[in-house]
Amino acid sequence: MSGRVSKILAIVATWVSFESCATFAPRADPSSFYILGALPAADFTADKHIAGVKANFSFGLGPIELPGYLDRQQIATRTSTNRLSYSENDRWAAPLSESFSRVLEQNISHLLNPARVIQFPWQSHDAPDYQVKIEVLQFEASSNQEALLTARWTVIDRNKKIMVGQRSSLNRRAGSLSTEDYVKALSDTVGELSREIVETLLAFDNQGKSY
Repeated sequence: MSGRVSKILAIVATWVSFESCATFAPRADPSSFYILGALPAADFTADKHIAGVKANFSFGLGPIELPGYLDRQQIATRTSTNRLSYSENDRWAAPLSESFSRVLEQNISHLLNPARVIQFPWQSHDAPDYQVKIEVLQFEASSNQEALLTARWTVIDRNKKIMVGQRSSLNRRAGSLSTEDYVKALSDTVGELSREIVETLLAFDNQGKSY
């Protein structure tokens, strides 16, 4: 074998070895992780009907049901009425059902300031004065820069009587097309739902005191 052929084979072997190493080298994870946020402290006093209220009743939250299409880590975007897109790189840092429940409880606890907050499920002997059951029908960003939250919710008293059934359709404009702004806008819709629930509970409680 000539010296020239030997040099060529050595170069090829070196290149193959380099490519193999590059193929199996660890790669940085391109994923970004997001989580819903509670209302800022300044927002807790923004509503004059709620600010400074100290509720004397216990409040039970749950069950809260989210649609199956949101039971995944990838963040969903609605691109049309019948089409969803899931991002491979933008993900929820925790299960969405868990984050939704946590943020809703935080918001209501601060806005309502009840004597006691109980998370579903609870023991029958420890039933709250009011229970709120929530079925989330839609909770995602849309391609036209909006965050959407549609939910049916029911207020039930200690005697298991349905006091009211509501449907909330909420939307909030995102500041930009970035996923971070979409998540913030989604958090804001949860804040609006929190306010609607609190106002309803306070109205019922005030009615009871007037009799």
